[in-house]
Amino acid sequence: TDVIYVHVDMDGLDPKEVPGAALPVPNGPTSAELAAAITEMFRYEKVVAFGVAAMPYDDHDKTGISRQAAYNLILGAVRGVQQRKSE
Repeated sequence: TDVIYVHVDMDGLDPKEVPGAALPVPNGPTSAELAAAITEMFRYEKVVAFGVAAMPYDDHDKTGISRQAAYNLILGAVRGVQQRKSE
């Protein structure tokens, strides 16, 4: 069977939410915007896994805003599974 794996690099998000990103993307989506899209993706049973990479750490994000952004994305996936549709 075919399945879909969703992968997100944190440095693709709005740089305001990911300070210290190695490769910041100007005008990237906010974590709330991307989480909404992830929720829609995970409503489908073929979407089975989620990964997050390029997470700033230590002195690169002293406020923890990047962790909150990652949490928003993970929560988006969980919400999608909770609303799952049969295909």
